[in-house]
Amino acid sequence: MSILRNAQGQKRSRYGGVLISALAFMVVVSLLLAGIGTLTVSHYGRAHSESDYAAALSLAEAGINYEYRKISLNSANADQAGTSNPPGVSYNFGGGTFRVYCTNKDGTTPWTAPGLLYVIATGTFNGATRTIKVASKGFPPTGKFAIYTLNSISVWNGSAISIVGDVGSNGLLDFSGHPGISGSVYFNGPNAGWYGGVAPSGYNVVQDSKPIQWDTVDQKALKLFPPSLYPPGGLAYLATNNNNANAVPPIVGNSITASVTLKGPGNYYVTNINLTGNKKISLDNTNGPINLWIGPSGGTGTARFRGGTAAVSATTNPNNKCNIYVATKSGIDLAGNEEIDAAIYAYNIDANGASYGYVKNSGNPVINGQILANEADINGNLTVNYMPGYITPTSYGYYGYDNSWVEINGVY
Repeated sequence: MSILRNAQGQKRSRYGGVLISALAFMVVVSLLLAGIGTLTVSHYGRAHSESDYAAALSLAEAGINYEYRKISLNSANADQAGTSNPPGVSYNFGGGTFRVYCTNKDGTTPWTAPGLLYVIATGTFNGATRTIKVASKGFPPTGKFAIYTLNSISVWNGSAISIVGDVGSNGLLDFSGHPGISGSVYFNGPNAGWYGGVAPSGYNVVQDSKPIQWDTVDQKALKLFPPSLYPPGGLAYLATNNNNANAVPPIVGNSITASVTLKGPGNYYVTNINLTGNKKISLDNTNGPINLWIGPSGGTGTARFRGGTAAVSATTNPNNKCNIYVATKSGIDLAGNEEIDAAIYAYNIDANGASYGYVKNSGNPVINGQILANEADINGNLTVNYMPGYITPTSYGYYGYDNSWVEINGVY
């Protein structure tokens, strides 16, 4: 009997050990499952949070792109910081919001075009917020303009005209014959196009709804010689403060009627040019650029090149640009076989807001540079070889990234 009782006790002991082991295993498994569940929930929350922060960054970048498009269409419509806190203008987008505004490069507001700028945008999604600050700038229009005309009708007559580069206009072009243009024809703005709506064949035409803006000759002069530093400023200052005495021979009475050499750097001012035969203006730009100003603003003086070799030729350093600025309503008249190694800039606005500026050709000149004019009437065998870097517009084709992108903690 004692043997039987001992066997039964050992059996119950084994059963108890198994039960305890099972209970311990269940506790361990339960702890593991609870840990896995906690980890899963935590990972899901982390993934959801990171998704929200990624969406917030995408919204901030959408704000940057939105602003680029907005100021590229019209910089006057830029979103500004304003007086709100946080600053900027808020937009709903993609299930969240972005807030965006522009500052000047030194951080001041409001931003004034066409200066360099920062575009700052904050994206918010499900409470997650990220802010980025992107250095930005304007990029020039894409055309490589050998000739650009503004608000008038420019008449081109002849098939021997050769333009190596692009042609552009805010106004109207009237072609007879078939002028040779190696590039494209750009029409910028709602008033630009072919005169009479008749489009000649054979040209690659690019139409843009936005006109290109250019400084006037008066504005060019005032930027170089502001009244605060050079009273009375601009062309009025140049009329009596110029480098005419440095010319060889010196320019007397603001008039050029014989061969002369202009030395750079220098700003020369004349009210009359009348060159015939072999008489020419030589530009010695060894030491710097040269500007030849023809005034006064709205004047009717002569700027005429006639004869076989009447020329404005640069002889030394192509990196030092030479420009002829024509501020008169009588414009500039090219009628010889001259070479002109300079840009011709003939665009101004009178006191009533009417634009003027006239380039006329009836000879066979070769111009290595660019022409900007309110009106360019061309007959004869003009050749213009586009040279980059002479004439640049004051408006931009578009605004975009300028090599700096940083994220800012919190709302900027």
